Amino acid sequence: MSDPFVGEIQAFPFTFATGGFNNAWLPCFGQLLPIQRYSPLFALIGTYYGGNGTTNFQLPNLSGCITNGQGNGPGLQPRVIGETMGSSTVSLMSAELPSHTHNLQLGSRGAENAAPGPGTAGTMVAIDPAFNGFVDPPANVNFAPNAVTATGQNIPHDNMQPTQALIWCICYAGVFPPFNNS
Repeated sequence: MSDPFVGEIQAFPFTFATGGFNNAWLPCFGQLLPIQRYSPLFALIGTYYGGNGTTNFQLPNLSGCITNGQGNGPGLQPRVIGETMGSSTVSLMSAELPSHTHNLQLGSRGAENAAPGPGTAGTMVAIDPAFNGFVDPPANVNFAPNAVTATGQNIPHDNMQPTQALIWCICYAGVFPPFNNS
C-alpha cells in the first residue's frame, strides 16, 4: 500500500476511512471537490462522475454500490467509465411473475383460519358468512370488481445482492500514473 497511484480506488475495512486518511485518501461518497486543490486527481478522472469541470469535479459515489469494470466482454453490454446501472429496489409487474396458480377459497374467515369442507380443493366458495364450512359454488357467479385486486400494489422490494460493507476510497495524493499510448 505504499506509493498508491493517484486515482486508485481501494476498499477499506475501517470506519475512520469515512473522513479520509493518511493525507492521501478520500471516501467515494460522490462529493464535489475544488479542481484547484485536487488538480492531479482531476487531471485523471475529469468530470466522469459529475461536476462543472471549471471550478469543481465529483468523486464517484460508491455508497451502497458495487463496482463494475469498464469495457465489454462476450455476451455482456459495453460499459463506460462513470456509468451507473442497476437499482437497489425494483417493482415487479404482473407479466414478470412466473406462471402459477392458487386455489380459490372465498369467505368471511381469514385465510389462516380457512379449512376446505367436502369437495375438490380450489372449487370451494363460502356462500353464507355464518356457515363455517365450504360448499360447492353455484355456476356463473360474477364477483364484485373490488373483490379481486392486483398483487404487489407496485411497491418495490429490496433487490440488493449479498454484500459486505466496506468503505471505498480514492487516492488523491500519490504517484501520478504514467500515460502509455502503445
